[in-house]
Amino acid sequence: MSTQETLTLIAYMLAPAFFSLLGMAALGSPAIAVLGEISAKTRKKVFFDKYGQQTAAMGLILTVALILICGASFGLAMVKFPKLFEAYFTPGSPFFQGSVAIGVFLVAGLLYFTTWKKLRNAKPAHIALGLVATFAALSGLAMIVPAKLLFNFSLNGSTGDALTNTAILAQPMSAMYALLVLSAAAAMSLGYLILRRNKDDFGRDYYGFALRMAARWALLPMIGFLGCQFWLYSRLPADIQALVLGTPLAYVWTALICIGAICCFIWLFLSRKESPMRLKGLAVLSLALFWIMHALNVTLFVNFMTMM
Repeated sequence: MSTQETLTLIAYMLAPAFFSLLGMAALGSPAIAVLGEISAKTRKKVFFDKYGQQTAAMGLILTVALILICGASFGLAMVKFPKLFEAYFTPGSPFFQGSVAIGVFLVAGLLYFTTWKKLRNAKPAHIALGLVATFAALSGLAMIVPAKLLFNFSLNGSTGDALTNTAILAQPMSAMYALLVLSAAAAMSLGYLILRRNKDDFGRDYYGFALRMAARWALLPMIGFLGCQFWLYSRLPADIQALVLGTPLAYVWTALICIGAICCFIWLFLSRKESPMRLKGLAVLSLALFWIMHALNVTLFVNFMTMM
């Protein structure tokens, strides 16, 4: 693939990556919200609970968006990829099991997001709902990512090759996306906090605290995500490693890691500032960079499907 073709593919991936990023943030929202809720109880600081509550409100919006996105995607799958659509609904298949887990996430997540005030005096029950939603989202990803790899590889080669290639990529890519949904939810909450600053007036001290916390919680899984990039490369066969290094994909992968590192530096900087709300532009910039990074990540995924 030439440089021009690579740039064109990245441009095409920007729109899918944007909606994918919204979906990932929805999947990660219960984890970030429930972490805030648990931290409020263990550290006896109400600001954690307020941050969890606002993240849950964001999660509700994103989950509704996820339902609409998935509905549109299934509609397209019925027309363009009937075999993929059938795989999702064949009992016992990894797609089906993953879909059931995502269904559990949707039910538990919606209940968790919408009962924050109603279950204020029943925190253990509410936290349990959040943990169920979190576990369901992550386990759904852990099943769907390998299933998607196997399905795509089986379209281009024999069953044996498809199983081998899936075994090579499944672990690092499953871990990578699990970390990415957590980082996406925390990073997206930065933008949500900025948008809600004048509508949910919890005070300057709270918003300073919440932005620092969101930046910190976006940073930690992103570091893990970048580590998974090196793990993924190390798992590739030697001939594929050489092929990657000899094509523009090497620049795509390098740019992905560099942009992810820039996001980390921005979040680290915000997490250490006394008044991070004065640096709203940096928070918004990190979201834009996150989107571009994810588009590059999707471009790599698409190319791996044709190279292996």
